[in-house]
Amino acid sequence: MAMLPSPPILKLTPSPIPRIIAPFPKGTPPVANKRYSCIGLFNPKSPENVGSVMRAAGCYGVASVFYTGKRYERAADFVTDTKKVHYDIPLIGIDDLKKILPLGCVPVAVELVEGARPLPEYTHPDRALYIFGPEDGSLDKDIRDWCEDVVYIPTTGCMNLAATVNVVLYDRMAKGNNTRSGPQFR
Repeated sequence: MAMLPSPPILKLTPSPIPRIIAPFPKGTPPVANKRYSCIGLFNPKSPENVGSVMRAAGCYGVASVFYTGKRYERAADFVTDTKKVHYDIPLIGIDDLKKILPLGCVPVAVELVEGARPLPEYTHPDRALYIFGPEDGSLDKDIRDWCEDVVYIPTTGCMNLAATVNVVLYDRMAKGNNTRSGPQFR
């Protein structure tokens, strides 16, 4: 019996990160009963923190990560992404977080500000876009005002960006049956 030659191995390179994204109008009704979360990073500074955010996104099943600003892009050129998480979860640079709202998502600002709701008491939306401020600053007021919810982690000081993302995503996972529509599996 003659052996057939095996097909050649193809090396695929990922396509470049898309820079233009069609926005979903706020309040777009969901087309399926699927829960998911996305992350928005407002002008992140450190590629190490963005890398840790991507790792958390992979651990907790985040659908996509968006970021604004140029500081991360400039710094990322000097850091190697050894885990290649961006091949599994899109890391997308955009101009304005308010221009992109994934289908059916509720924008939730995570910020240590007066009037924010404490995370332990918060009921997560089924679909959420969690928006985090930069490592060395705060979210702009217009972003906080645009968000339907503003939550904070009750600490005595500010947390690291990546640590904050991990805590929020863990809280969402731990409260899996405590979402606005009730248990995921009935």
